[in-house]
Amino acid sequence: MASATHVYRNGTILTMDSGGSQAQALAVRGETILAVGSDAEIMALADPHTVVTDLRGRTMLPGFIDGHSHFVSAGLMAATQLDLSSPPVGGVKNIAEIKGLIRAKAAETPKGEWILGFGYDDTGLEDKRHPLASDIDEVAPEHPVLLRHVSGHLSACNGLALAKANYTKDTPDPVGGVIRRDEHGNPNGVLEEPPAREPVFRHIPAPTEADWMEGIKAACAAYTAKGVTTAQDGFTATGDWGALKRAHELGLLRNRVQILPGVSRMDINTFNTHVSGTQLTADGKISLGAAKLLADGSLQCYTGYLSNPYHKVIYDLPDGPMWRGYPMEPEQQFIEKVVGLHRQGWQLAIHGNGDDAIQMILNAYEEAQKRYPRADARHIVIHCQTVREDQLDRIKRLGVVPSFFVVHTYFWGDRHYEMFLGQDRAERISPLRSALKRGIPFSNHNDTFVTPIDPLLSVWSAVNRRTSGGRILGENQTIPVMDALRSVTSWAAYQACEERIKGSLEPGKLADFVILEANPLTVAKETIKDIGISATIVGDEVVYGSLD
Repeated sequence: MASATHVYRNGTILTMDSGGSQAQALAVRGETILAVGSDAEIMALADPHTVVTDLRGRTMLPGFIDGHSHFVSAGLMAATQLDLSSPPVGGVKNIAEIKGLIRAKAAETPKGEWILGFGYDDTGLEDKRHPLASDIDEVAPEHPVLLRHVSGHLSACNGLALAKANYTKDTPDPVGGVIRRDEHGNPNGVLEEPPAREPVFRHIPAPTEADWMEGIKAACAAYTAKGVTTAQDGFTATGDWGALKRAHELGLLRNRVQILPGVSRMDINTFNTHVSGTQLTADGKISLGAAKLLADGSLQCYTGYLSNPYHKVIYDLPDGPMWRGYPMEPEQQFIEKVVGLHRQGWQLAIHGNGDDAIQMILNAYEEAQKRYPRADARHIVIHCQTVREDQLDRIKRLGVVPSFFVVHTYFWGDRHYEMFLGQDRAERISPLRSALKRGIPFSNHNDTFVTPIDPLLSVWSAVNRRTSGGRILGENQTIPVMDALRSVTSWAAYQACEERIKGSLEPGKLADFVILEANPLTVAKETIKDIGISATIVGDEVVYGSLD
């Protein structure tokens, strides 16, 4: 066997291979793993030129793989926009504080230029409502303003922003979206889902080149600090793809990124392949993933599409207490779109929160396979929050991969219990144990920008299911730590069709690692989220922290 260029020894190495094996040491040659074994076995592969790192008892795992997020957008927002996040994400407690932040931004922004913000959470505010156009106009009458809801599925705009889209009392609601209105029927500034928001978005100037690059640098810093070696750009638009390529050319991309082309946001025929896992750069920094679609919206803003009504509706919605949300488009139209993409050879990743949306997705996947059978299509349901037991049976039969948003139990669990879903459905969101019992491989994700990137928090949530208020939400859906770790390593690599090169520490795979200050398998399970990241390593290069 060839000699190692780098040896890591004297550690606890969780390989995350199929047998869950552990080792003391690992050898690298170049940017790939050469061998894994005991200190003696691995040191035998060293020569006088080999770099030897003493892990000093720390724990090495495969680098965390992001099951779903919006890498480029998250960085751009963090670098260039107002952060309006409410607890437990941020510190903005009410609409008065939002208005104060907008007022301060308006004072330093030339008149007529846009002010953008993100992360406000209506049900997390003391006011329990959205900021309206009238609120924003009080503090920024001379600037168009758009504030993105924490879910990413709604926006709050002021009068100037609405005027740019020519929204009036007579403007009808678009299919798949809603223009919320005041008691007189006039738009009140709150816009639901892309069909209602895009006419405003089209008037927002594109980011400058400096903004794009600062955003990608911010994203790299945030993701690598949490041990993520492969991020996902989960609804890639034309501008995102261009910026990512330029950042890579400039040497700014520290971690790897898999892009999921947004079917409504770019020409997916840009790529000369439909095969997920295809490396789009020679160094493997950027790869192609599934084509991305949306079936519904978000549960925490009442646009997720449920089979039974929301538990408690706090807004004046069309069906009142019988409100169930709505799909993005008519089901047959949606099915034909899915069938067409499947026929072309795409893996598909479809956003579905409500169980009726999940039913639509599974109907479409089943129809696609019926018309055009394809082995190991490995289609994905993103979020899959209120999936039912019968639907999990279909997921197993169809070979579909769920990517769960289990940290919802922490960030919104109390509100799911009390407001959105009620006790029974809330205790079953992200039913990981039900999936595990069926042998369904799944990933877990943070959906960053929606919640901060933090795979260890996903692991902690999967194991504990504790809400920010301290409630245990669905203890019978907790899973063992090892399986939770698989959901952010080997199973996430499987979802991405990159299991041959990522997700476990085995010879021939990429030398992408995270080194933790403690072993998640041996610490008290309540403390997993607090484990420190000593170093994040991509291609055997330290991109965060230190090996000292």
